[in-house]
Amino acid sequence: MNEYNGQGVRNIMEDIVFEKMESIVDSLGCCTCDKCKADIAAYVLNHVTPRYVASEKGELFSKVQELNQNSNTDVLRKIVSASEIIKEKPRHEQ
Repeated sequence: MNEYNGQGVRNIMEDIVFEKMESIVDSLGCCTCDKCKADIAAYVLNHVTPRYVASEKGELFSKVQELNQNSNTDVLRKIVSASEIIKEKPRHEQ
């Protein structure tokens, strides 16, 4: 688990998005360089509701809730959408 920042809170959606993205990014047909993956993650994180937690107990509770099928599908859909956008206009030479 990541450390909590100096304020004692963090957005666990970052972990969830990166986890789900890593599991499907190879099958999306887009570039998988670090820059493109960061762009995909940034896009998705700007389009999902953040889930801030202040403790490991809160983190576990939020991750269990995130396993909800609707939430899972929404994040995956946004990853696919983001990969299409990034594929069209990557920030590097092709």
